[in-house]
Amino acid sequence: MNTITADRAVPRRSLLSISKLHAFLIHLSASALVVGTLCAIIFFLWYPTPYFTAKGTSGVLGILIGVDLIVGPILTLILFRPHKPGLVFDLSVIATIQLAALVYGTVTVYQERPYYSVFAVDRFQILAYKDVDSSMIEHEELRQKRFVGPILVVANLPEDQIEFQRLLQETVFEGKPDIERRPEYWSPYANRSAEVLARAKSLARLFDRKPEARAEISRLAENLNSDIGNLAYLPLIGRDTSFAFIIDAGTATPVGIINVDPWDDEGGS
Repeated sequence: MNTITADRAVPRRSLLSISKLHAFLIHLSASALVVGTLCAIIFFLWYPTPYFTAKGTSGVLGILIGVDLIVGPILTLILFRPHKPGLVFDLSVIATIQLAALVYGTVTVYQERPYYSVFAVDRFQILAYKDVDSSMIEHEELRQKRFVGPILVVANLPEDQIEFQRLLQETVFEGKPDIERRPEYWSPYANRSAEVLARAKSLARLFDRKPEARAEISRLAENLNSDIGNLAYLPLIGRDTSFAFIIDAGTATPVGIINVDPWDDEGGS
């Protein structure tokens, strides 16, 4: 008795034999996953609100998203044809373009991320790691960046008159950076918070003079379970805009940032 085993060969569908639309959707889904993951890292870890707006890196991220999420899948839609000669080469070129844009955008955005928030004279300024000579940092704790958000620093003018004159000569006549970009003049925020408090203004002042910011100010105070009178603010300088950096009026502890121009009220009394 013969036993006949009929093994039916299940046809395997090659990725190169799927339809044009199917290829486009697969490419779009994969690209969206990669770009979405990167954006989550950028917005929640490297640039917590509102530092992405303050640093002005939207152009680079726009190029990355445009190439990886739009151009790449569209090129696949245009060029893909099942079993087309040279299809593997075409897809390799598309993948290379996307990878180049991804690497360029990721490296650029990472290098520009807010690493230091430096208080100098009467304002905070956001700096990237590459903006300063880290070898000049004297305090070890200023090398230890938090997982989210920049390191808080206070830049101090020299108390010695000779040193002060030398700094003035270097910044005014020699074109060297001012104290906010000179780590040798930096101190940990906690050590010089009294200087920050001395230049801060009551948040109630901003509330009175900026009607457009009242809802956001009230929401912040409510979330903190604090009275507006117990909060103060200082300007935070971004690349193209300024924000109100909010601190506790008693301890100088940073509690939030409000997207409102803090300068327009300076002329009032």
